[in-house]
Amino acid sequence: MKKAIRFIVVIAGMASAIAFGSQFAQAHEGKECCHQEMEHHCHYRHHRFDKMAAKLGLSEQQQLKMKEIFKQNREQAKPVLARLFAEKRNLRALVHADKTDESAIRSQAAKIAGIEGDMAVQHSRMIKQIRAILTPGQAEKFKSLQKERERRFEKFHEHFGKRWEKTDKE
Repeated sequence: MKKAIRFIVVIAGMASAIAFGSQFAQAHEGKECCHQEMEHHCHYRHHRFDKMAAKLGLSEQQQLKMKEIFKQNREQAKPVLARLFAEKRNLRALVHADKTDESAIRSQAAKIAGIEGDMAVQHSRMIKQIRAILTPGQAEKFKSLQKERERRFEKFHEHFGKRWEKTDKE
């Protein structure tokens, strides 16, 4: 039972990180990261943005608009992310408690699902804003890039599931 709950928590966390990672992509504005330990993470986000912009063939004006969209959505996402992290911390405390309270764990998991739903809606709105600044050809390419990301996620999920099955057999 504990393995199943851990598996659900791990998968939910990974899915959240993968599905909403692009929501928090930060456009490089010539600013250094505010924390040294975050420097690598910020560099990665800038690299991802540059890579996506190149694949889509974005003009300078489109890049500026997209950076503004990311900035606006980042500000909207901060309080939602703070709630998500707090509720996940609460879930971990329940999972690791000396006494298992199944109804409390399920209730806490439902809270997290609600917050992740809020994030999905917010992400969908951001995607709509992004598509509005793309040409029809770029919009098609954007869709194909999303499908490729989904394919990679499914492949990862399939691999992870096989590893999980091996662990259960041992």
